Amino acid sequence: MTIFLRLLGEEDKAGALLDLCGRQRAEGSDPRLFEVAPEAFDAVPGKPFAYWVSEAVRETFRRFPTFENGPRTCRMGMATANDFRFVRAWWEVSESSISSYWFPMAKGGSFSPFYSDITLSVKWTTDDQQGKELKAFAETTPGTTHWSRNLRNVDFYFKAGLTWPLRTHRFCPQALPANSIISVRGSGIYAKELDVLLAFMSSSASDYLMKMVSGRDAHPQFDGGDISLLPLPEFPSSVQVRLSLLARRAWSLKRQLDTANPTSHAFTLPALLQVKGNTLAERTAAWELRVAEIQEELAEIQRQIDDICFDLYGFSEADRAAALAADRAEEPLGDENEGDEAA
Repeated sequence: MTIFLRLLGEEDKAGALLDLCGRQRAEGSDPRLFEVAPEAFDAVPGKPFAYWVSEAVRETFRRFPTFENGPRTCRMGMATANDFRFVRAWWEVSESSISSYWFPMAKGGSFSPFYSDITLSVKWTTDDQQGKELKAFAETTPGTTHWSRNLRNVDFYFKAGLTWPLRTHRFCPQALPANSIISVRGSGIYAKELDVLLAFMSSSASDYLMKMVSGRDAHPQFDGGDISLLPLPEFPSSVQVRLSLLARRAWSLKRQLDTANPTSHAFTLPALLQVKGNTLAERTAAWELRVAEIQEELAEIQRQIDDICFDLYGFSEADRAAALAADRAEEPLGDENEGDEAA
């Protein structure tokens, strides 16, 4: 057996380490102490040191097929190598050039499960030589012998799917509308039951398992290769219906909040014009109440999704509590939007 000490949440790591070593010598118990046999890591692809989870959770990877063992796939998109030339905010592009030269581009962003407006556009013509200018530029990039080195998986451009930010404190898939282009920091997930997967992959169970694959449950980076190894249980038809309804409702609620964002495609009216009130204070209070009610419903939707997905995996009560506790303990590191959009 190998002993692991978990001190990620400790401010005084030196003192905590000394304390844990003393407890271990005295054969005392502590939730920060883990004893795991090295061969137990064999169950997880890549054998990461996921010592903080139970043996039953590690065995999940043996009990279920992987995400890409079926009509599902993850794909990375383009890297323009010159965003200043080829990328614009959508409101910077003339309306006449949309859908002929400029197209929505998924490029990561901040933590926002289910829905996030695609605020960027990339120059990609739709003539007989699609992306002619970008392809020509890509072939002039040092070290590049063919444009496909930078402009990956062109066959998946414009297809509806899911996307996600590369670096957030937990995995948060978002609906990817058709007619959009994926990027290296806004990759795409493609499958038949996208609404079911949108709910399922937003669950705490999925997040817990994906962090095991990467071996990083703190400040993770969600790569497509790791996502493709996610164990995927079977979805009975009744479960598919429930997850689909929950995902669609969550998407609708998140988009409803975005109708007050003037830089969003969903914008309709400023927040204070969407509610009633005789004074500015009354309208402010009314909008805050609406936001609170939506957030409360979203939290309930998340709880229902978590319960369903824990059941699908067969997580014990202890494993459920551990996954939820890990989720609550995570904190975003700075502005999560910077790491994705700026690159």
